[in-house]
Formats: sequence, structure tokens, C-alpha cells
Amino acid sequence: MCRKLTILARDSTNRIIAQCEHGTIHLYWTRAAIFLHPAELLPLLALIQCWKPDFEKARSEPFLIVRQLDGSLKLWYREIGVRLSQSDLYDLAALLWHAAARLKLFDLEPLTPPNHPLEASRPVNCVLLRPEWRN
Repeated sequence: MCRKLTILARDSTNRIIAQCEHGTIHLYWTRAAIFLHPAELLPLLALIQCWKPDFEKARSEPFLIVRQLDGSLKLWYREIGVRLSQSDLYDLAALLWHAAARLKLFDLEPLTPPNHPLEASRPVNCVLLRPEWRN
């Protein structure tokens, strides 16, 4: 049982990435909780980076993103599915990016995305930036 969580990234009280004393990554998104191995953070971020609005689905085991009939997206991690909007997907990418930076998973020099509400971090190449992040 996890007793101590270190917050790695947060953009609200319901959207948090933390790491417990066992090293497990806790991804809390609204009412969903997903528990990842730290090595799964970058593959998930890479999958989200590669997602394009015209895609119907994209897969990188153990993750899958599928467009739903109503236009929303469903992110699957094994048998756990979380419904996301396109904007949510960008927000999740930002959280993953900041969490990975806090864990020092990047080898790049620090750079802060412009006008981003989260703390300064190290970017990963080709993270899809939201329009308001751009200069």
C-alpha cells in the first residue's frame, strides 16, 4: 500500500501525476487512476506527441488512443480506458512532460514553454504545443 506520494505535475485537484515510495507513477485524471511503471511515461508521451486530429487510432503497447463516434478520444492503458477531449490530450501531454522532467528522463537543457501554467521543465522533442504556448 502506498503511503507517501510526491507530486510530479498537477494542473488541478483532479489531474495529478505523482510517484509513490515504491517508484510507481500514479496518474489521476478526474475520477480515473492509472498506475504506471516510470519507464512507461515517455512511451505514453511519445504516443500523444504523434497523435494527429485526423487519426482514428494510434497504438504503442500497452497504450491505445481511439477516436469515438462523438469525436472524443479514449486513451486505453491495458484494460483501463479514460475519455478525453483533444484539449485534454494536450493537457495530459503537458503533465507527462513535466513529470518526466521532474524525474530527469530528458537529456535536454531546461526550457519553459511560453505562458504555460505549470512549473519550468525540460521539453521533449516534438511535444504538441497548445496554440497559447507558442510565441
